[in-house]
Amino acid sequence: MHTLKNKICPYCQSKIKDDLDVIVCPLCGTPHHKECYEENGGCTTYGCKNNPGTIKNERVDVGGLTVAGARELVVQQKFIQCPNCEREVEENSNYCKYCGYNLVEGKFDDEETFDEEFKRKYGEKKNLARNTFLLKSAGWTFLFLFVVTISYFAISKISDYYNSVDYQIKETVYDWKDAWEEKNIDKFKSFMLASDYEYYGKDGKMKNYSERVTDIKGTFEKYKFIKLHFSDFKIYKDSTSTNDLKVTFRQSYVSDKYEEIGVKTLRLFRGKETGDKWKIYREIMD
Repeated sequence: MHTLKNKICPYCQSKIKDDLDVIVCPLCGTPHHKECYEENGGCTTYGCKNNPGTIKNERVDVGGLTVAGARELVVQQKFIQCPNCEREVEENSNYCKYCGYNLVEGKFDDEETFDEEFKRKYGEKKNLARNTFLLKSAGWTFLFLFVVTISYFAISKISDYYNSVDYQIKETVYDWKDAWEEKNIDKFKSFMLASDYEYYGKDGKMKNYSERVTDIKGTFEKYKFIKLHFSDFKIYKDSTSTNDLKVTFRQSYVSDKYEEIGVKTLRLFRGKETGDKWKIYREIMD
């Protein structure tokens, strides 16, 4: 149901509160308060032929009719029925002055405007929702691919590191350190290449495998605890063989009866005779 309530009267610039208090200009379709329309003497729309200002500036050609004849012509004016409110309006009206129905186009002017606006807003909302969905989908897809790619390279790099010689050497030396701190002589011996092992202390004297094992075993029995700290760890690939490497680090040795700080040098070898495991064959304390 169409209503003219809440339209703005152009004459007084206030809302029309009741459909019964309205009159629509039959030519341009502008709604007014009845009182305003009558007070103005017609429509307030500029250029409308029902505007008193427009009427005043136009000459009406009535041919050779007298004033009485012209008045009779107005009285004889024909009327038509509004298809919407079924009330009679002047035949030459473009709009029903009672309900504002557009007699020429057979609809209310604001109906199409409303439909078009609704369709436009719906279309905009639909496009926005689609674009937002596509943007989010693209974002999530990119993020997923980015995470997968980063994870792949990270896992590959970690895998490469754990399979690298550097990692294997460092792991061997630190496992050897754990054997010292655990005072586990069998585990300690498992890191030594018995056939070629030599130890050189700060005094420069050399001890072979058996002598070194005897010294370490006595130390384990004599000391209550042993703590080692390694720093400045370096690996040198200074041999023509990839299976013969040198390691240096700063060693801090602390026990309940003895402390020592110095630079430790180890040489390690791996091959068939070591079961392809890195073994220490030279140990030097400076």
